[in-house]
Amino acid sequence: MRQDIYYCKSWFRAKKKPTEVWSVEQAQAAHANREQYTALVGSIERPYCFIEVADTAVVVGFLDDALRESLTYVFKEVEQGRLFLSMATHREFEAETDKVSGGANYVFKTDGVVHIRHEFFNPHRVETATSPFDPAPNYSPRPEFGEYNDLIRVERT
Repeated sequence: MRQDIYYCKSWFRAKKKPTEVWSVEQAQAAHANREQYTALVGSIERPYCFIEVADTAVVVGFLDDALRESLTYVFKEVEQGRLFLSMATHREFEAETDKVSGGANYVFKTDGVVHIRHEFFNPHRVETATSPFDPAPNYSPRPEFGEYNDLIRVERT
């Protein structure tokens, strides 16, 4: 599935817009040098998600219709050219505001253990759990420049 990809220095979460829109050549040079850059999938103004590519990590932020980051994946490079989804954060928001009402954080370990933390803010309470999981779907190859489809899959199983 081919989607339009745009590049920038970063996605400004609070203002819901890119900083410094970059040319393909600028982003490609950053990628080749393992320097940080951001890819926007779908649109510059209303992307489906953004991908922050850095030296040893890749962060994917999935945006809802209000451009709020409702789901975040953090991939860490566990060996040369191989990423592991080490954390996922899901956020829920109060009505049409940007105020987070609760969410869940999942910390995945390569040995097949996941630590889960559900947090609710009104009233405040926290629930935690630890569970086994199959770590195989959490691995992804470090992407070639412009090839992000494997990283932007919401369903990882």
